Amino acid sequence: MSQAGRQPEERQASGREDLRKRIEKRIRRLERASGNGLWSMALFLLVSLAAFDGFSFLPDLSENTRRILGTPPPTGMISLALVVYAFSGIIRTLARMSQNIKPYLGLMHAVFFTAFYTFYHLSGVLPDNFWAVFFAGISVMGLENYYLWAHSSEAVRKERALLASMQQGEKESGGPS
Repeated sequence: MSQAGRQPEERQASGREDLRKRIEKRIRRLERASGNGLWSMALFLLVSLAAFDGFSFLPDLSENTRRILGTPPPTGMISLALVVYAFSGIIRTLARMSQNIKPYLGLMHAVFFTAFYTFYHLSGVLPDNFWAVFFAGISVMGLENYYLWAHSSEAVRKERALLASMQQGEKESGGPS
């Protein structure tokens, strides 16, 4: 029988099956998204481990490379930028939490905190400022990852409730289970 000749019950069952598959796909995507924050945190911790050791596994920059890069920014400016970035990252995350806006999914914070480690390292003051970058990173990324996990968990809960109500409706109507 052709597709145009389907009975209304068959089309309804097919539509329900498509909807069920889309819901299950969204659940898998949300579960993966909640783990994305852990990858960025793991990257940050690996970079922090390297920074704690003074990036000793990397070769020293040649004089020519240092001359091309120019003089590093003053330590006070780096510290001010770190405080502003950490404070704004926390405020931005809290604002998104209060408005229930979808959290970020990228590695942006890990990259920025890596840049702070790099600037302090090039300035020669990384040992004195390592813990400031580390705790700022843990604070911002920890809050961001908590919100990512909480937001994803709530969305998964809603999708599973929708799936359960759909299955309950099928059982009551005598449709496929």
